[in-house]
Formats: sequence, C-alpha cells, structure tokens
Amino acid sequence: MEEKDASLRSHCERVASNCAGFCEAYKLLDKEQIEAVYFAGMFHDIGLIFFSADIAESGNELSDNELPPLKRHPLIGEKILKPIDCFASALPIIRHHHEAFNGDGYPDGLKGEEIPLGARILCLFNNFDALIFPRSPKEGLTQEEALSKIKKESGRRFDGSLVARFIEFIESPQGIPEDIVAKNDKTSTKVIFREILKRFKLGKIDPPVMPQVFGEVQNFIHQPESGVDDLIKIIEKDPVLSLRLISVANSPVYRGVQKIESLKVAVARLGLKETLNMVFAIGIRGIYETTSAQFRTLMNELWLHALACGYCAKLIAERLKLDSAEKFFLLGLIHDIGKALLLNAFSEVSPGKQMDPDTVRASLLKAHLSLGAGLLKRWRFGNEFIDVVSYHENTDLSPDTSKEILVTHLANILTRKIGYSLYADEIDVAELDSTKALQIDPAALDGIAEASKKIIIELESVL
Repeated sequence: MEEKDASLRSHCERVASNCAGFCEAYKLLDKEQIEAVYFAGMFHDIGLIFFSADIAESGNELSDNELPPLKRHPLIGEKILKPIDCFASALPIIRHHHEAFNGDGYPDGLKGEEIPLGARILCLFNNFDALIFPRSPKEGLTQEEALSKIKKESGRRFDGSLVARFIEFIESPQGIPEDIVAKNDKTSTKVIFREILKRFKLGKIDPPVMPQVFGEVQNFIHQPESGVDDLIKIIEKDPVLSLRLISVANSPVYRGVQKIESLKVAVARLGLKETLNMVFAIGIRGIYETTSAQFRTLMNELWLHALACGYCAKLIAERLKLDSAEKFFLLGLIHDIGKALLLNAFSEVSPGKQMDPDTVRASLLKAHLSLGAGLLKRWRFGNEFIDVVSYHENTDLSPDTSKEILVTHLANILTRKIGYSLYADEIDVAELDSTKALQIDPAALDGIAEASKKIIIELESVL
C-alpha cells in the first residue's frame, strides 16, 4: 500500500488508531471488536492498490463514468483479505465503510443500523482524515472546518448518535493519533509491572538472596589485617566461584605465558583488587539468569550492559584518580539490578504471556529504580550504592552531585557508544551534565569506551 501511495500508510494508521481510541474512550465495543475495527482501519483502503494513483487520489473529483469502478475498492479489499483468518471479523467493516446512514452509500446501499457499528465509526474517521489530509493536491481543511462538514452530514452520511461524541473526542487530547495495539500492549505491561512492585513491597515476591560470598568478602575488605590468603580461603568455599576465577585469569584479558590451574596462582595473576572485582561480577552473574525462554536474550543483554558499565565506571574512576576504582566497578555492575529482578518476577506474575521486547525495555526503564534500591537495602548495601541505583538515570546533574552518581551515569550512557546498552539513542557524551561536572575530556571517554568493549568481548565467554 505504501509503495503504491506514500500517503496511504499514514492515512490508514491515523484512521485505525483514532477509531480504536474512540471505541475505548466511550466503551462502544469490547476488546476483540476494537481490534477488528483497528485492523479494518489499517486495511480499509487496500483495494485501492488496483487503481492508478491519479484515480485513487482524485476520488471526490471523478466523473460519473470513472467513479463506479473506484467504488469497488471495499469489495476488492474484502476479497484480498478473506483468505486470512485473522481478518475475518474486520471484513464486514472494510466492506461497508463507505455506506451512508441514509442508504445512499456503497457497495450495498445499507441503511441505519443495518450498517455494522464498526463501519459507521470507520466512515466518520475516514472522511474526517480525508478532509484534514486530502490525498489530492488541494489544501486540507482546518479541524474546525472539517468538524463543521461532518456535523452537517449528521443523520445523512453519518450516524447522528455518534457525531456528538466524535466531535468531543476529536477536540480532546485523546484525539491525537496513537497506535492502539502498542498502547494496549504498553498499558498491559504497566499494569503487570505495577503489580510486581506492589507484591515486592508486601513481601509476596522473594527477592534474590545476596550471594553468601558477598558478605564474607565485604567483611574481608573492612578488616585491614586480612591478607590474600584469607581471601583465598573465602573463595575456596565456593567451587563454582573458584573455577570461574581461574577461567577469568586464563582469559585473553589477563592471560600470561603459562596456563593457570590453581586458585592461588589465579589470584596472584589478577591481583587483589581485580580479584575482588571478579568475585562480585561472578556473584552478581547469577541474578542475570532466567528460566524464561522469551527473556533469555534480553537478560543476557542486561548482563553484558552491567558488565560494560562496571568497566567503564572503573576506567573513568582511574582516569580521574578517584579512590577505590573497584568500588566504581561494583557501582556500575549493580546499577540496573532492578531490571533483572523485574524480568524474573514478570515470569512469576504473568507466566506464559508473550511481550513485545521494545515494550518490555520501555517498562523496565521506568520501573527498575525503586525495585533495585529496595533490593540493595535488603542486602544491606551502603547509602552510596542505594543512591546510585536510585538516581543514576537523573539528567539534572551538577558538580555538587556525588562522584558515584556522576561516574555511574556517564558510564551507563557510554555503553551506548559500544553497543552494550538496551537503548540505542544517539547522545552527545560531551554535552552530558555528568561529563561537564567531572571535567573529563570527551576524547578520553572514547578511549575508555573502546577499552571496555575489548574487555567485554574477551570476558563474555567466561563470565
């Protein structure tokens, strides 16, 4: 349809969205019937593809000899779509969308309530859109002028019982075209995520238990007299953690001349600080696992984003000579942990429901902050970690904002430059408030981003 006439797609999308929105606003039809009206709106003019563009565009200005063939387009559209089962309920609406309430329409000359309600609604929005956005070269009417013409045809061309509500709808904010399928999907998703937050607050969803090694490692960090041997004893309690640390030490990022086969040598090669980083990364990795097939890919994307953010944050901190670069690594690693919790909880609250990935991503962005902060409170993380999880999406940042939030915010955005973010919007990193507040050279950030990307590529298979 779009190839035949570039304006036809936008016309059909506007008509479909407004028809469905109108039915929802005034509860004129049930959900399945609204979907039928929506699809009828999207394809009501598909029959026009069999006519030349100049005839289709000039429908209201054709001679009596030229018009009758064009009047067959609802029948042609019905015939095209009839073999497709999912369009069955939309076919009567498509066939009769040019019927007139007084019986003067086509193709069957139906009158009054003989015309399906969906077709009467589609007739209103189709004609209104054609007045505002004519496909012929002539200039369209204003909204006020178009509504005046619609009102004059009330009871003749249009169902008079619908016209008053139609005008009210068009003049309201609801009259702004919107894809009703996407809207319904988003609404449904919002409701589910709202239910997850509610259940989490009421204790009806069991959050992930903090990996035991986290508590022991944190105690190790806060005991100055502790040494490397004490850390090795902690790690040895977890065979999986030990094996993964050895794999990391043998990865291209850290690999030396000889292959490492013992935990002690692995810790020596990594160094104390990098060992701590990897312990936290391996511990967090389990949170980013799911039994839901539909979310497995998305969860892995979340994990790689977290890891990339951790390394970006660490390298930024090192560049700025901030204390405890490993703390910034952990901040970057856990900043989006609420998203992983939400995805897993989603499968529990609404098992089997298939969701559009883009809709889920948008909902995750809005809902993850409070859930992530709540999880860290339960895990008894300090306020600086909770603040980062709560405020790393803020755009109103200044030099007075904590370094932890500034670095994590910048690292989070920086992952978009290297393809490790759920969101691909182009953002000028040099113009970010966090870049300006940290007074870091944007060129240096490019180097940090590429260094982080190289590390993630080399660690992906072992983490």
